[in-house]
Amino acid sequence: MLVAVTGGSGKIGQAALAALRQAGHRAVNFDLRPGALGRFVRLDVTDFGEVLGAFSGVDAVAGRPDAILHLAGIPAPGLTSDAEVFRVNSLATYNVFSAAARLGIARVVWASSETILGLPFDQPPAFAPIDETHPDRPEWSYALAKQMGEAAADSFVRWTPGLSIASLRFSNVYVREDYAALPRIQADPAQRRWNLWSYVDARDAGQACRLALEADFTGHERMIIAAADTLMETPSAELMAAHFPGTPLRGDVAGDQALLSSSYAGECIGYAPRWSWRDLD
Repeated sequence: MLVAVTGGSGKIGQAALAALRQAGHRAVNFDLRPGALGRFVRLDVTDFGEVLGAFSGVDAVAGRPDAILHLAGIPAPGLTSDAEVFRVNSLATYNVFSAAARLGIARVVWASSETILGLPFDQPPAFAPIDETHPDRPEWSYALAKQMGEAAADSFVRWTPGLSIASLRFSNVYVREDYAALPRIQADPAQRRWNLWSYVDARDAGQACRLALEADFTGHERMIIAAADTLMETPSAELMAAHFPGTPLRGDVAGDQALLSSSYAGECIGYAPRWSWRDLD
């Protein structure tokens, strides 16, 4: 496939470009700044005219993309005003979906977020491990923009025959340098109760993007993308008992099992997280 990747210079973007290249796909990185990997084209995803023009033909040789991987936007709450986070992220997602629908690009994969599920968990989750049946409860403008993006995906696939969209609800993405903070985090588990001590290695996130682009599904699919374990040495059931004692556990929560479940992503696209902080050299 030829894949247009928005935000390809970010943590997930660079990992996704590497995964796509390894699998034999071609990709172009559309971003405001270049990354280390991938052919780079500058693009402001908040400008619909730019987005439509870019996806009409990635370049004279490559032509129109077969699929879009949309990762561009403000990557976390608190980096600018709430209003600006909401404006940029909701508008960018709308522009990408609309351009894909108009141009007949049949597959879009985009970065939704774990924050939709109620992060930060100042109020206890309804149950754990959390899966896609958990109620959406956005607590930030950042999460609200992601929720609206998922609602837009429902509508665009209904309006557009043949269009399929995968909303990947990524957990907190870690690259190698991020793991340096683990001793401090593990010394005070309360620091990470806000997302149930969850994370995903960028390499697993990149593979999830590739798998979702390749997978055989129709319509709109939502799926959580997380590591198989937590960031903590303390067993997961003990963490829940200490910090969320009233939250029911579903099934046998064994050992360091993740409290954000990626099981549905395994069923839908074959996602199986490989990377853990426990294996770092």
